[in-house]
Amino acid sequence: MTDFADKLMLRYLDPANVHALLVPSADASAQRIRALLANVYQPRLLTVEAVDEVDVREIQFQVPIVEPLLARARFEQLAPTTAQVIGTVEVPALAQTRWLDMTVQTAVTVRVSSSSALLDSMAAKDVSELSEADFIAKFEFLDLAGLLKAARVGSYTELQADFPRLYKLHYADPPAYDPNDPATRRTYGLQVSALFLPTVDLVAALRLLRQSRRAVEAVSPHPDGYEGGDLLAASAWLAVFPTDAIGPGTPSQDDITGLLGAEGFVAAFETV
Repeated sequence: MTDFADKLMLRYLDPANVHALLVPSADASAQRIRALLANVYQPRLLTVEAVDEVDVREIQFQVPIVEPLLARARFEQLAPTTAQVIGTVEVPALAQTRWLDMTVQTAVTVRVSSSSALLDSMAAKDVSELSEADFIAKFEFLDLAGLLKAARVGSYTELQADFPRLYKLHYADPPAYDPNDPATRRTYGLQVSALFLPTVDLVAALRLLRQSRRAVEAVSPHPDGYEGGDLLAASAWLAVFPTDAIGPGTPSQDDITGLLGAEGFVAAFETV
């Protein structure tokens, strides 16, 4: 284990080699860095169309992570007066230290398209004079019972009184993606946490990755706000296996990549 980790640390002293780990030359569509980015940024309104640049800004090796230990205590006093105190205390010194083989601070510049549409038009209809039967016939695509529940009213008459007009909103199609439009460019800060795993033991690998991720989430802040969707984590995770450990009797690279990917981790394979 030490030999594999030692060789990788020496290799990754050169930021160019770290860049090659994140964006391998054979990875023409930058799927690895896309997967790492998706570990942290979950798109809802934007879709990553292309990766333009990955800037490796800081590399650290053997980074200690101390997960805070929450100790809950309960104190009761029965005499001469009755009192109760409940407290929560953080005791980080008692927690186990976990080690990340490498952390990389990067800035990833991408081009994005919008998957959200702008309001194009709005129309209103007066329903205050419509009978309930006429309303159902005219707006048969609406679930009246569901509408009453959503409006928190008990009858159609109450709905008419509180909401005498129905509004129809029409949204235009999202703007077409233009790769040459500077407005499509975004740069996202991305921390990548890497573990160097010398053998193909997937049970041990997943346990270590999960434990390490939990510890990092407990102590590390998430990135700044993301206008395109949701922030999922403080760091993306990369598990690096030796290529020569894959062979007869072990899962294939594709199998390992698929399993780890389903759990929110990215696999890489390096020859040392």
